Amino acid sequence: MTTPHTRRDLLLLLCLALLVRLLTACLLTGPPYMDVYYYTAGAYRLAEGRGLAEPFLWHYLDDPAGIPNPGFLYWMPLPSILAALFVALVGRSFLAAQLPFILLSALLPLVSYTVAWRIAESRRHAWAAGLLTIFSGFFTPFWVLPETFAPFALFGSLALWLSGKETETPASCFLPLASGLLVGLTHLTRADGLLLLPVVALAPLLSSQSRARRKVWSSVVGNWSLLLLGYLLVMAPWFIRNISLIGAPLSPAGTKTLWLTDYDDIFCYNCDLTLRSYLAWGWPNILQSKLFALWTNFQRLLAEDLMVFLLPFSIIGLYRLRRRLSFALSLVYLSLIYSVHSLAFTFPGWRGGFFHSSGVLLPFLHTAAVVGLDASVRWAARRRRGWNLRQAQAVFTAGIVVLAITLSTYGLLSKLPAWNNSEQIYHTVGDWLTVREVPDDTVVMARNPPGFWYHTARPAVVVPNEGVEGLLEAAARYHVEYLLLDQNCPRSLRPLYAGEEQDAHFVEAASWGEEGNRR
Repeated sequence: MTTPHTRRDLLLLLCLALLVRLLTACLLTGPPYMDVYYYTAGAYRLAEGRGLAEPFLWHYLDDPAGIPNPGFLYWMPLPSILAALFVALVGRSFLAAQLPFILLSALLPLVSYTVAWRIAESRRHAWAAGLLTIFSGFFTPFWVLPETFAPFALFGSLALWLSGKETETPASCFLPLASGLLVGLTHLTRADGLLLLPVVALAPLLSSQSRARRKVWSSVVGNWSLLLLGYLLVMAPWFIRNISLIGAPLSPAGTKTLWLTDYDDIFCYNCDLTLRSYLAWGWPNILQSKLFALWTNFQRLLAEDLMVFLLPFSIIGLYRLRRRLSFALSLVYLSLIYSVHSLAFTFPGWRGGFFHSSGVLLPFLHTAAVVGLDASVRWAARRRRGWNLRQAQAVFTAGIVVLAITLSTYGLLSKLPAWNNSEQIYHTVGDWLTVREVPDDTVVMARNPPGFWYHTARPAVVVPNEGVEGLLEAAARYHVEYLLLDQNCPRSLRPLYAGEEQDAHFVEAASWGEEGNRR
């Protein structure tokens, strides 16, 4: 139950979150990496009424016919849709594309505050959880990007929280329906948002009320029906669109990444990504890759979600809160995404998939950390005479918030130099092509096709992760006339980039140094 104090706290917390997010956004000059270029480019085109077709190919997993290509078959469309609304209202700028993500990420600390308040009815707990979510360490610079972080974390955490509340009002049909809508929004944000559906569906089975009436399956079936209805209200239009384009509700391109033996093979043109080719890689390599992913994702959980210093307190808090349904569901979700992003989608998982998906857990991990910290201080106070328990709890709570602010500042400032210089060479190359009156529809092969289109408004395809022969096959099929290589080109093409090898199929038209200066 909210009080005048909590309503005022929520308003103050929202204002602080908006201020921090807006300041963070203003420090960024443009998209920092391919994902953000992709969603921002999609938003610009949607805002201009060009639909969901893409003037670039960033992978060959679904054997694209050419340019333009149907968009959002691998990545989901909601981030671009959200950004497009604000670009259409405000105008074409990167800050306009950031605005919905500033707003959505500013709401996430309110979820943390509410979860903590419901658990402890302590304003100190609630404020601490909210502040830890504002200053969330390595997540901090990512919240404001036109990307999946903010909407996925907000919609997913709300879905888990509402599912935990269903037992408080068992007669209401609103909560399972709302949970289904939120799960649908998470899936429309990221493909692995689908994993939330079975987790949320466990709520009526795990609740004490359901255990007391196990024979009354009608209540469980009714809950599931409303959950599925809410989910389909969001996702059914997207499924229908995909069926009309590719004959299936979802593209099979994403499942091909199950069989990767190298992350960069996402960009391969001729790779045979099948179970047979994966098994041919050999069990020693397969097992080693799984163990590496398990260890790396644990490190990411420790550093990115728990900021290292929250680990012991979160473990204690999660244990103490294990009978709370929303926390039980969050632990199930954590186990599921950790397994899927380590043992199934091994290479995309440890390269960022797990990081993206784990933002859903922050309100629960931060609440658990504050609960665990209080329990730890209480335990220590019993063994140390002279401790003022309340004062000690307040001091240690302030201490972890200060540590979070420090780590968040470091996480942001360490990213800015590289992020604000991302792909600026593409603008230079675009000017060079314009001066030479190269037609606007000339296709260029580049490492980051969405980024190339963003800076030049010219079509592009990705440099395939293979040798010259495969590159030439892709270039011939997609009518590529220019190849743009940089220091991050595939290993097999580095001799060509460095000038150590020559090939009669290529004639050097221009070259630039690392600073973008013409050589």
